[in-house]
Amino acid sequence: MTTGEALSQKLEQWLQAVGFVKGNPFATINAEDERAFLPECFVDTGHYFSILGDPQKPQTTLVLAPRGCGKTAYRVMLEQQCYPQGALVNALAVPYLTFDPLFEDQSLTLRERLHCHLSAILRQGLQAIADTTARYPEILRHVTPTQLQTLSSLQQRYTSSSTVPGSPAQQPLEDFTAFVRLVQGMGLDSVYVLVDRLDEQPETADDPQAVIDLILPLLAHLPLMELPGAAFKFFLPLTAEMLLQGASKVRLDRLRRYWVEWDEALLSQLLEKRLIIFSEGHIKSLGQLAFSPLSETIDRDLIQWANGSPRQLLHLGELLLLEHARTMQGDTLLLTQEAWEGAFTHFQREFPPPRLRIDPLLPRARIGARLIELTPLEHKFLLALHQSRGWCEKEALILKVWDTTEGVTDQAVSRLVRRIREKIEPLPGAPIYLLTEHNQGFRLEYLEEPQAP
Repeated sequence: MTTGEALSQKLEQWLQAVGFVKGNPFATINAEDERAFLPECFVDTGHYFSILGDPQKPQTTLVLAPRGCGKTAYRVMLEQQCYPQGALVNALAVPYLTFDPLFEDQSLTLRERLHCHLSAILRQGLQAIADTTARYPEILRHVTPTQLQTLSSLQQRYTSSSTVPGSPAQQPLEDFTAFVRLVQGMGLDSVYVLVDRLDEQPETADDPQAVIDLILPLLAHLPLMELPGAAFKFFLPLTAEMLLQGASKVRLDRLRRYWVEWDEALLSQLLEKRLIIFSEGHIKSLGQLAFSPLSETIDRDLIQWANGSPRQLLHLGELLLLEHARTMQGDTLLLTQEAWEGAFTHFQREFPPPRLRIDPLLPRARIGARLIELTPLEHKFLLALHQSRGWCEKEALILKVWDTTEGVTDQAVSRLVRRIREKIEPLPGAPIYLLTEHNQGFRLEYLEEPQAP
């Protein structure tokens, strides 16, 4: 038995011993792998039903979130509420997740790229119809002979092995419209095209401009985006938002936008749900499984160091359990401070602190996926440091923030700094972003794109 196999076996024994009868609550971080229990552990960050929308009045929607913050969980949940998987929403779900033909030929015009997209969507849509009719054959009883002929024609054009995506012989825009009418003839209200994994392709990873270039042919075609009986749901990385606003061909004023954002309360809800599900209700907190004083802080620390990212929360939890299995002595079941410190060290190597980004106009900041609301004075303090390239001497900073040095006490500055740290620091008592240089001034670390003063 290898070291890794022995560690996995030890962890499995510990999970069973403490009551995780359904396995490791942190083992999977991909919503695709969690379809069976996703509805139980899904956390609505505030816009789920708006994103789901009304299938009788479908509207194209953009869902924006940082990587690892639940875009795919939202998409999978939508799939499970639509046909052919579920029946809560009277719409046909058409997942659109791969884009290889568009990467293979970079010489395609915008119109050809649109046709390429629609050809791929039609192939997926026809597969969705096949899955639906296999599960609910009665859905075809109201389909007219003419509509059945349309279905047969579409199958011949888009499921044949000889079909060339985007070929001139096809008319994908007209065919997609016919496809929507066919779905409505089956008794469904609309078609939901779920466009996801846009930032998970080798050609688009860490390149928001490539993401925008990829979907521009769709977004720029307003008649398609507003086609009666159809709605496109785009699950986009947050980094693409600014570029999207600069895309003149896209009518953002005609498209709905929602942001998936996690605060500590939502992450706490996610953690508790997973612990309850995997222990069948016996465990609600990791504090139940830890020695004191770790038992009093472990859940809070896990949530704070996740920096607004459910993926990082789950990964840090997985590291903690693995480190506990590695360092566990004898029959000791409770989590130790040693295990937490070892897991945290590994976590920091893999995930350096995310950059602090300060909004130049609105009183808010963002650290990784976490949005932080600031008071005007807190914002002015951070912005002054930001505009000073992250460092400012104390007296100069006071003048920038209060517009005077008269009557501004050290206590007033200390109180302001403390309030800011309580908002931005994972552990306010051990700051890593806003540092005090004794008797000199203040420094911002991990600052994103500092501006010239």
